Amino acid sequence: MAKTKKQQLEEQIAKLVGAGNEVEIETVDFSDPNRPKTVLEIDFPILPVNQVSAIEGNAGKPIYQMSKWWARRRSSVFRSMLLAAAMKAPDNPINAAKSVWDVYYANHQKKGALKHLKVADIFMGGGTTIVEGSRLGMQMYGNDLNPVAWLVVKNELANVDLEEVIRLAEHIESEVSHK
Repeated sequence: MAKTKKQQLEEQIAKLVGAGNEVEIETVDFSDPNRPKTVLEIDFPILPVNQVSAIEGNAGKPIYQMSKWWARRRSSVFRSMLLAAAMKAPDNPINAAKSVWDVYYANHQKKGALKHLKVADIFMGGGTTIVEGSRLGMQMYGNDLNPVAWLVVKNELANVDLEEVIRLAEHIESEVSHK
């Protein structure tokens, strides 16, 4: 079957931005008081992040549809902040912001470059930081005084048996359909 123009364009864009490419990221040892600086301490790709954030809006990412959290943050901002905070800054500071953008769409979990990093979000709210850090492969820890926040994040990150969900949807449909 021939691909539509839209599908061809999506594939070209994915290739251009390195979507899904396996990457290795050099991080810093946060236990070392003399550690090198992170990208976030040098620069941040604010313009491209703002552009992606404006396109992203707050619409439609299924993981964030578990609830209508009253202060939902844009995932693109948190993903880029977590990457910038973890990555060792390049020798030339002029390349710092670009280094985040170069790996933004990559597959960070495949090579496990960030799996040793532990991140705590002690005011996790709707869980944007927790979810994005988990997607990057980081060890995420969250806390909130609000029990609803805890329930929302717990369910955003829950393992789901797709077959069970399909069976449940079919059962509900059969119960409510007009026979």
